[in-house]
Amino acid sequence: MKDQENETNKLTGNRPQMGSGPTYSDSPSDNVNSSIASSPTDTVRTSKNPAAKVIKKSTPILSNIKKFKNNDFHIEYSKGWNRTLIGLRQLLKIRYYGSSNYANYDTPRGVLAFRLSGHNANGNNYSPENVNISVFVALFEYEHIKTSVKYTEYKITEETYNNNPQKVVIEIINAVERALNGEMFEMSKDIAEKTVYGIETNTQ
Repeated sequence: MKDQENETNKLTGNRPQMGSGPTYSDSPSDNVNSSIASSPTDTVRTSKNPAAKVIKKSTPILSNIKKFKNNDFHIEYSKGWNRTLIGLRQLLKIRYYGSSNYANYDTPRGVLAFRLSGHNANGNNYSPENVNISVFVALFEYEHIKTSVKYTEYKITEETYNNNPQKVVIEIINAVERALNGEMFEMSKDIAEKTVYGIETNTQ
């Protein structure tokens, strides 16, 4: 856990501006750890890497969500988004790779490939057969790479998060809960800007 905290804390230092950070990886790799470590905008390859297992039983996650809503599961909000991610990883059974956080949930609508981060995603690394969702608090952004794989990204500004981190976290958790129960993953426009990539880009 300490190593994970050290990795996430790296993002809170000198933040690169748009296009100034490392480039996206040009080709998929079966080695998730090495490829994502070399490019922080890589997304886990759910169909190509056995380490990215699909979570078939959502009951433990839904139980955690219930505990959270009953104030029996604590998440630390006071030390910024990257600290909050540690609690969300535990709550939602998300795995940490490189500088982002991933889970693949088996839902009534298919596999939900879910990503949480402090920067935007590389859509070329999603699997086209999944429902691909990326949620990020914009500590910094990279230039989007064109992709034929459809994914939906929710951008939360750093200001929005800092103004009411608990409200943002509750919105994320509720969206995951609805998705696990077979509904669409959706977040409020008051919290996040929604953009669909992989088709004609559509910002909502």
